[in-house]
Amino acid sequence: MSSIPVPQTVKRQRSTATLPAAAGPSKLREPGAARTVAATRSISTADNGRFVPARRTATTASAGLTLPRAPMTNTTNRPAAAATRTVSATKAAPNATARRGVTSVTRLRPGTNAAVAAAAASRSSNGSTGSAASGDVDPSRMDAMESRLASMAELFELERTKTEEKWNKERWERLAQEDKVRQLEEDLLEQRKIAQSKQEEIKRRRTLADDEMLQLTAKFNREKRLLETELEQERETVAALKATLNQQSTSHLTMESTNTALRSQIQVLQDEIETLRSRIAGMDADVAETKAANAHLENELREAESLRRKLHNEVQELRGNIRVFCRVRPPSNNDANNGTEALATIRFPNEREASQIELLAAAESATGTVTMRNHLFTFDRVFQPSASQADVFEEIAHLTQSVLDGYNTSIFAYGQTGSGKTHTLEGAPDSITGWGSNPAADAGAGLIPRAVQMLWSTAESLKDKGWRYDFEGSMLEIYLDNINDLLGKSEVDKAKHEIKHDKGRTSVSDTVVVPLDSPAHVFALLDKAKKRQQVAATLMNERSSRSHSVFMLRVRGHNTTTMEACDAVLSLVDLAGSERLANSGSDKDPVRLKEAQSINKSLSSLADVISALGQNKTANHVPYRNSTLTWLLKNSLGGNSKTLMLLALSPMAAHLNESLCSLRFATKVNSTTIGTAKAVKSVAS
Repeated sequence: MSSIPVPQTVKRQRSTATLPAAAGPSKLREPGAARTVAATRSISTADNGRFVPARRTATTASAGLTLPRAPMTNTTNRPAAAATRTVSATKAAPNATARRGVTSVTRLRPGTNAAVAAAAASRSSNGSTGSAASGDVDPSRMDAMESRLASMAELFELERTKTEEKWNKERWERLAQEDKVRQLEEDLLEQRKIAQSKQEEIKRRRTLADDEMLQLTAKFNREKRLLETELEQERETVAALKATLNQQSTSHLTMESTNTALRSQIQVLQDEIETLRSRIAGMDADVAETKAANAHLENELREAESLRRKLHNEVQELRGNIRVFCRVRPPSNNDANNGTEALATIRFPNEREASQIELLAAAESATGTVTMRNHLFTFDRVFQPSASQADVFEEIAHLTQSVLDGYNTSIFAYGQTGSGKTHTLEGAPDSITGWGSNPAADAGAGLIPRAVQMLWSTAESLKDKGWRYDFEGSMLEIYLDNINDLLGKSEVDKAKHEIKHDKGRTSVSDTVVVPLDSPAHVFALLDKAKKRQQVAATLMNERSSRSHSVFMLRVRGHNTTTMEACDAVLSLVDLAGSERLANSGSDKDPVRLKEAQSINKSLSSLADVISALGQNKTANHVPYRNSTLTWLLKNSLGGNSKTLMLLALSPMAAHLNESLCSLRFATKVNSTTIGTAKAVKSVAS
């Protein structure tokens, strides 16, 4: 704040002032034009910023204020008189003039300048001096001068009064201006204080900025040191890289030589590749020809498959739609426990064909004579006690194949209790859970696991010919002529199941049908059903089946290539024992008696149906409804399916009569001829 603007009012008031001076005895002050007093007011700034008013300076001649005399003029053109009066006035008041320091007073007219006034005064002084010296003074002129002086004195007094008033007014204005100046000084001081506080704030901020600058400098120094360290490390790295580069240069030369050698090898290999490409092109042509040949062979294979199905069906028809196999089981430990160790006399004539069995039994004539008689029976196949499970399945595998061709197939196991029916169908009593994924590896596995395994493996092999198969199964039990669902949720099946036949298909209402995706799933299903089957101990077997069990496996297939489809059911039936009541001991137990009567009734109805089918070739009535068993197996016996009856025989002499009864029944079945089997087809989706 080196300079502060001064208000315009102050500037205007800073002007030259006229100071009053002593004018003799009349106390008149000289006019302002004659008194040249310079009053200058200035504002200066000291080093500390304070405002100091300048002094007023007055310019006077010698010790007092000297006003030049103006030449006296008179309208009457009397210079002498004026000079005389002037001298007189001067003489009259010598003390006042000396005291005030004024030699003469000359009235100046307006428009008269200072030089003219001085000349007039000089002349007047000279004239008066000369007149005084000569002593010749005109009294009239003196009077005129005195009167003129008196009038001038009055005028001077009036002027003095006006001047004083003016000076008083200016003094008051000056005082007011001084007050304003003091107020401005106070304001300036206050502003100075504010400026100083701001300056201190600026200094404080500058100090903070200096601190921040110091911090930044320290940070910069740290970063500089870090960068210098990194630079040193980079220099070391560069040195190491230079050393490595020198080593790599040597390696590069070696690699270039190696590269040259490899390029030559690449050229050789490219030549070999071109040779191989030409060979591949020839092989591609061979592959295309092979594919075309394979397509032709696949078409021939599909045609051959259709022909095989047709020929297979014709062969099965030539063998008969109802076929009977007979199997004699070997002796068991259960026979020894029951005291029936003696073996019956059983012979197998013509073992090469293996189609006959001969029993030697005692016969009583009409006269009461007992004689030994041979009973010879002929069937489609007879298995001796030494035959294995695999031997039996080999003969029925063709029937199992017919299921995949779309033919309903039924296999009955018939015989007395303990003759080996369940063993032939299922295998050993506890072998179901141990079959695993390949039942054929177990010598004791029965027909059911082997047939299931064969169906899945054959279906898998037929995928190449365009066939896809779906399997689902159910397990039923006929107990006391009622159907019991062995796969149901409840332990005791109290539902009323209804059997329906529609276009070669048999269905049972309210039974569980389970989709099957693997043989293991089927085995788990059979194991669950076996645990719920009705069994009881009899004199013939400690775990005699008191019901007929029916396992129904439905197979649906379609061929997307030939648009063929099939839908068939494999029924595996394990019939209950066909022994007499006295032989099984059921006549002594009411519950066992009722069970045996129901079993014998259903078997008798089965015999009646078979007889009706064999005798009434043109008749429409077949008594299927006489029992639940025959009604359930209507489609398996009525001519549109392939049926196999597997007769199981005991080799013990104690069971000879039951064996003869079973053989006679099997012979009746074997002699029955039914219509040609028909494939059950459906539209491929």
